[in-house]
Amino acid sequence: HRGVAWSTMAVIVRSGAQIAPVMRALALSEVPSRTSAGASALRDDFAARNLLRVVAVGIGHEALTPAVAAELVLGPFGGLDALAHRRLKIALRAEEVAGGGVRPGDELLADALAWPDRLSTIDNRVARSAQRLAQTLATLATTDASIDELLWIAWDRSGLARTWREQASGGGITAAEANRNLDGIVALFASAKRFVELRPDQSPVLYLTEVLDAEVPEDTLAARSSDDAVLVTTPAGAVGLEFDTVVVGSLQDGAWPNLRLRGSLLAPQELARVITGVESSAVDERKQVLGDELRLFALAVSRARSRVILAAVANDDEAASVFLGLAPVGTAVLDPRAVPLSLRAQVGRLRRGLAARTDVAAAASSLAALAVESVPGADPDEWLGLLEPSTSGPLFDNEQIPVSPSAIEKLLDSPLDWFLERLAGSDAGVIAHVGTIVHWAMETATEPTQEALWAAVEKRWSELTFEAPWLKERQRRIAATFTLALADYLTDFHRDGKTLIGAESRFALDVGRARLSGSIDRVELDRDGAVVIVDLKTGTPITAQSKIDEHPQLGAYQLAYAEGILDEALAGNGAHHGGGAKLLFVKQGLGAKRYREGVQHTLDADQLDQFRARVRAAASLIAAAEFAGEAELPVFGRADPSRLRLHRVPAVSSDGLIRTERPT
Repeated sequence: HRGVAWSTMAVIVRSGAQIAPVMRALALSEVPSRTSAGASALRDDFAARNLLRVVAVGIGHEALTPAVAAELVLGPFGGLDALAHRRLKIALRAEEVAGGGVRPGDELLADALAWPDRLSTIDNRVARSAQRLAQTLATLATTDASIDELLWIAWDRSGLARTWREQASGGGITAAEANRNLDGIVALFASAKRFVELRPDQSPVLYLTEVLDAEVPEDTLAARSSDDAVLVTTPAGAVGLEFDTVVVGSLQDGAWPNLRLRGSLLAPQELARVITGVESSAVDERKQVLGDELRLFALAVSRARSRVILAAVANDDEAASVFLGLAPVGTAVLDPRAVPLSLRAQVGRLRRGLAARTDVAAAASSLAALAVESVPGADPDEWLGLLEPSTSGPLFDNEQIPVSPSAIEKLLDSPLDWFLERLAGSDAGVIAHVGTIVHWAMETATEPTQEALWAAVEKRWSELTFEAPWLKERQRRIAATFTLALADYLTDFHRDGKTLIGAESRFALDVGRARLSGSIDRVELDRDGAVVIVDLKTGTPITAQSKIDEHPQLGAYQLAYAEGILDEALAGNGAHHGGGAKLLFVKQGLGAKRYREGVQHTLDADQLDQFRARVRAAASLIAAAEFAGEAELPVFGRADPSRLRLHRVPAVSSDGLIRTERPT
């Protein structure tokens, strides 16, 4: 706004470690920035590091472990995001289970990258992206070439050259990031070329070792981006340069001046004093360091022709540098609350004015001018909420409506929560996966002992992934508690002379238009012919009898028995009658028992009719075209607000008031 070009501005900080954070902050404000060559080691550059990683794994310099495989597919050369990564592991895991295997998804992914043909059976975009990376690794493994040729193979097969070039030609944060990535790749190829020229007989492994282990940036003559951008550098990097405007940043107490004593290892200053004949006792070491820091500050300030900006933070945790006191009296103080002058902020202000119907013509014309220049967010085609709904019809028309027993209660409580959770998806988490393994151990148990159950759990324990060793140990202790309680229950089951009719028994029945289907953990037969249906729970026990009496899963199981769905499994076991259903909790016991039971008594004809009405009501909600729910976020315990936040937060108007219309 002052007519000063970006290339005639500079930000000078005390140390090189502060350059990267400053450049990220400038990128967020849409300020183009650059730095001098060799500002960071190649291994610290995002694009260069990932390309080196691909080559290192391809030629066998780095082992292809599950952790490395995940990093590769999630990197730029794999091209997958977290959701696509999870979908790929699920697909690999499904094939593994179908073939009778028990390996976890992380190991299967590493195996798939090692053998590209492994992904040929999965026909989707995610698998094809991973297969392209796997084929690149296979090509590198069979190629006897120099390091620059290996890097080129990986780079050329990735297709990122075109993608990043197109992004770099645009504007905003994406363009700045693409430019930095391309600069890093150019610097990497220049370094590899120089290595081959100086040491043509050396193995590529030597180059990888040197670059990946190097912490000091190397001197390079590779061309750097010279676009109109702000230079971010240190005082040493600004020697001999001159700018219209200089921002001296991070003037914090302890950082600039940094009064830490230098030369404590070799004491070079002592050698200088011996030569000059100066007595060490007469020298104040800290004052000399302060003098050096002051000279660096003077060097930074002197690089400006017309304007110097001193930047510091003062709060409860940080204090400004004493160097701020060197500013002349009457120096102007900038308003730290000023709105950043960026195209993104301008587009936001114009769109807000357009929505508020204030000076519509001026806002619309300005947005049109920005859209012609391809400024992100200015073109209405990029705005959300402008298109009409593609359909307003119901989810199901004349076909059967699938209803899950576990979804009935949530549907009747809040149809909107049910729909959004189905739409957004969910990750069951480690705790739920532990419960799944415990269910499987109960289903396949041959002996009612804790040892046999624990052996079954350990057989599939490797399928779980934990973020830390202590979490893994904690879940092992919890799983051991579950198996101990389950062993006690199975021991009591055999002692009482009961018979197991079925485990994980599938059922499906029609209730009007509803197709009620699910899986029953255990169907047990008492000595007196009573059929009791058991549902294993590894969560916190339900203690209120009223909730157990209304529990939809138990009601669905009792309805399945009443409709004769289980008669075939009970054939040959004599006369039988309904004995109700129960929840088996293995997390907390009751009295002297390590487990707890929540019993739902046998439902009579009227109660079964009432449950059928609940199923039909749930089915009608599923088949609806609109889903009603409360405007505020759901409370903890009912649903996870973090997964519904984007859909549930009410709109905020231009006057700052929250509108609380009921969402549908």
